[in-house]
Amino acid sequence: MSPPDKPPPPPTRPAEWECCHRGCCPCIFDYYEKALLRWRDKVVALGADPDALLAAEGD
Repeated sequence: MSPPDKPPPPPTRPAEWECCHRGCCPCIFDYYEKALLRWRDKVVALGADPDALLAAEGD
């Protein structure tokens, strides 16, 4: 039996200075939000809790 896959790290949130604040569509934060949703789906599919992993990242 193989060990369970380790969940990937969450995407890195862009810093505020990385956004030009000109109302781009899509904005760098739009890309981040989509990446975060894909990451959450993958983590759940692996049987882990994305909220717990995000909380652990903040520690």
